[in-house]
Amino acid sequence: MNPKVTTSDGALEGRTENGISRFLGIPYAAPPVGPLRWRAPEPAVPWSGIRDAGEFGLSAPQAAVGGLQKLIGISGGPTGEDCLFVNVWTPAEDDARRPVLFWIHGGANTLGSGAQPRINGEHLARRGDVVVVTFNYRLGALGFLHAPELGATGNEALLDQVAALRWVRHNIAAFGGDPDNVTAFGQSAGGFDLVALMAMESAHGLFHKAGPMSGSLGMSRSPADAAKATAAMADHFGGIDTLRDASAEAILKWQLSAPFGYGAVQDGAVISEPIGNAIGDGRYTNGMPLLIGTCEHESALWTAMGGSTGELDDAALRERLARMGIAEVDEVLGAYATDARQPVDVLTAVITDRTFRLPAIRTAELHSAHTADVWAYLFDYRSPAMDGRLGSVHSLDIPFAFGTLTAEGMDEFCGSGPAVEALSGQIMDMWINFAREGTPSHAGLPAWPRYGDARETMRLGLDARIDADPLREQRTVWG
Repeated sequence: MNPKVTTSDGALEGRTENGISRFLGIPYAAPPVGPLRWRAPEPAVPWSGIRDAGEFGLSAPQAAVGGLQKLIGISGGPTGEDCLFVNVWTPAEDDARRPVLFWIHGGANTLGSGAQPRINGEHLARRGDVVVVTFNYRLGALGFLHAPELGATGNEALLDQVAALRWVRHNIAAFGGDPDNVTAFGQSAGGFDLVALMAMESAHGLFHKAGPMSGSLGMSRSPADAAKATAAMADHFGGIDTLRDASAEAILKWQLSAPFGYGAVQDGAVISEPIGNAIGDGRYTNGMPLLIGTCEHESALWTAMGGSTGELDDAALRERLARMGIAEVDEVLGAYATDARQPVDVLTAVITDRTFRLPAIRTAELHSAHTADVWAYLFDYRSPAMDGRLGSVHSLDIPFAFGTLTAEGMDEFCGSGPAVEALSGQIMDMWINFAREGTPSHAGLPAWPRYGDARETMRLGLDARIDADPLREQRTVWG
């Protein structure tokens, strides 16, 4: 017999597989279409009878993936603007009040969904007796358009995330989860968005622990920068008043040709001050446990593909660093370049640190100023794909965290064998224990001190160990 639950919007019928119930494609907000495009999410429309929750809902409009994106498993099924759906995996629909793991997917805020096979919540739910939630939010120009003329703050995608968290608060008990013990974790854009949520009054109290993976301070835009994208888009379509009538397909086509990034906007309402300020003074997060980390070779996802970077020589590397706005090129090369490193490896390390590792360190420092429960990690397991050129690349840690090493394509990306499975178990238990106890420490890892003056960091790989201030020479060259 299929499992059934009743939510605040209506009854659901899910499916059970391997002892875990799953409920997929649950609306958590009204479809953001027509007059609701570029508006804060409205409540979901209740339904009568029993809604079938056996299949994922549509993912947000996005480009088709290929190449490395396909390798890392970011694809997520059919797309459409009616995309605000949540998915739940649970060991039982009872009153056990299990810890809840709430996942915010990544993809540069332009790709991804809660339906990716690599984030199937079944394995975490079974291993940890926890409830796992994934969901979709609006992406790209449809989720991050800063257009006050249309009533759009530019943070509607973040408000989608808040709405999904509110849905969890109101409904997760029916799925056997504890609304008072919600751990929000997410990777890349999902991690950057999570840190923005930590600075938003509207998200205050909706989650109780935070776990940004390869995401921290960053990806945010000033209103002026966000307005440039809006102006370019309006010009393309013939005026700001035409945008609500433009098709999602036309908007996506424009977005793919336009050189703009998407992320949080300090609009004065949803986000009222610089995110770092709110994190630093603990406005909404004082006392919230934080587990934050990065992969050692994040940016190999973009530099290891050959072409302009694969054949980089020393002169071209210097030119590239200068174009990045690095004034002291000699000092940076002195910290990063070694006899064993090719120029492309140096470029990978520099971009990784500037984009991911250093902002994560800064986030840990700001949060630890008011909260002792901060833990840091550096994932250093190397992908066997592309003859090992990717190293511990961006998003490699996701299937390890979800126990999805056997999902389609993940054996090529992650490798296989007892040691790889053991590492996945360590990382799954890290997140499970963090959700349950507020600490990532468990018997399968070395003793893990809180992040402090010595910058204690767990190196997660085939040889897990504590490293005080890893890659210190590279960190200190930036001042």
